[in-house]
Amino acid sequence: MSPSVYDTAQMLRFQPPAEGVWSAVDWLLGQQRSDGGWGDPAMPLHRDIPTLAAVLALREYCMRRETRLAIHDGMAFLRKQASLWSSMDRDDLPVGGEIVLPALLEQLDGDGVVHIPRKPYSELMSFGERKRASVARLPAVPGMPWNHCWEITGTDPRGKLIDGSGGVSHSPAATAAWVNEASHYPELADTVVRARQFLANAERACGMGIPGVTSTIYPFERYEQLFALYALQIGGILKDPHLEKGVTPIVKALAGALSPKGIAMSDHFLQDGDDTAAAVMLLHEFGHPVDLSVLYRFQCDDHFVAYAGEMHPSATVTARCIHALRVMGKDVAPFQRFLLDRREPDGRWTVDKWNRSWLYTTGHAAIALLGSPYEQEVREALEAVIVSQNRDGGWSTHGPSNLTETAYAVLMLGYLEHEGVTHPGVSPALDRAFAWMLREYRPFERPESKVRVWIAKELYRVDRIDTIFELSAMVMLARRQEKARGGALRAA
Repeated sequence: MSPSVYDTAQMLRFQPPAEGVWSAVDWLLGQQRSDGGWGDPAMPLHRDIPTLAAVLALREYCMRRETRLAIHDGMAFLRKQASLWSSMDRDDLPVGGEIVLPALLEQLDGDGVVHIPRKPYSELMSFGERKRASVARLPAVPGMPWNHCWEITGTDPRGKLIDGSGGVSHSPAATAAWVNEASHYPELADTVVRARQFLANAERACGMGIPGVTSTIYPFERYEQLFALYALQIGGILKDPHLEKGVTPIVKALAGALSPKGIAMSDHFLQDGDDTAAAVMLLHEFGHPVDLSVLYRFQCDDHFVAYAGEMHPSATVTARCIHALRVMGKDVAPFQRFLLDRREPDGRWTVDKWNRSWLYTTGHAAIALLGSPYEQEVREALEAVIVSQNRDGGWSTHGPSNLTETAYAVLMLGYLEHEGVTHPGVSPALDRAFAWMLREYRPFERPESKVRVWIAKELYRVDRIDTIFELSAMVMLARRQEKARGGALRAA
């Protein structure tokens, strides 16, 4: 998991590292961009949360001039950003943004020195109030998504909030805040020890080796397994004999982990529709019996959700559920129409709750529409991807070509080609992409230097998942090239 500005800032506020804070402070300062903000410019509205958290953390360590300048520039950035929120679309929000962002603004106002006008945030704040009211009615039990923002919403550090991982709902920030509160209760001493170990594990998960610099989600082992194998499946290499030794024990483990309620990103979190759909499809592929009622648990009228009660659904969750049901011979027409209603006039799907790349969303949607009356819509999606290929052969939805989004495009085009969707532009696009990917691939390069497409409280990268998407695309292209050469030799 890539290191998180937001969670690192909250660690500095709630649980500063015993080894000293300055390495983490320096890392935080190093993440500030030239415009004064923190976070990835690919998603402008996703920058306020890490920027606010960074400013709040740095105010506690502002004895150095460079820190004071960073705070000043961060505040200037936030004032400029405010106008963007007046035209907010809830589909553009970071996960939990409607709860986290208003609270951070209030905390910033608490010093009586700085105030950011609230009018541009009125719709966000109204949405957040409705969400808070909804969440307040939910039970305080471990491993639940609504406690992932406990650093904002929490007041009572009950021991039962700690799940089997040792943390609060897989959030380092929430767990750090819980430890800060729970440390005042002697009866929670043993649980606090477990929570501190969770924080140490989450810190190691981002691989930076800097005390206090941590990831934004931990643990996530089922998420890694399922999405990695899904990438292999889309690439047509899941059952390659070379991979059998690695794949077989993972499939066995996932079969054991899938319960009648579904499967989650780890064994200690609430089951979700996205991971469950990937598991159902994977286990079906390997001949394991699957009761489809486990997937229909996540149906909400004409679509599917990751978690019950979501206020804005995800196109890719519905698309993955459609894919799973379609390969198992079920009627998916009503759900396909839900996807079509979210399609842009140019043939793309541009918005998703969990991934910022329209290439990811469009690829999932096109695969979900295969075998339906919507051949023209699939073709238009394919053409939208082909015409967006950069001159160098790669793809990107923001900035120069990158391997991850190129892999999304390649896997979509290759999968559609394999399923019999023909288009004269596919073959030259894939040939150019393969040449570019081979030139650009850098094994074991630090993930912090790579693109971040996954959405949480800020954008993040899960390096093993993203790398396997990239490798699956390259292996698929290599196989395709070998097949073409073999056909040419036989013809000769």
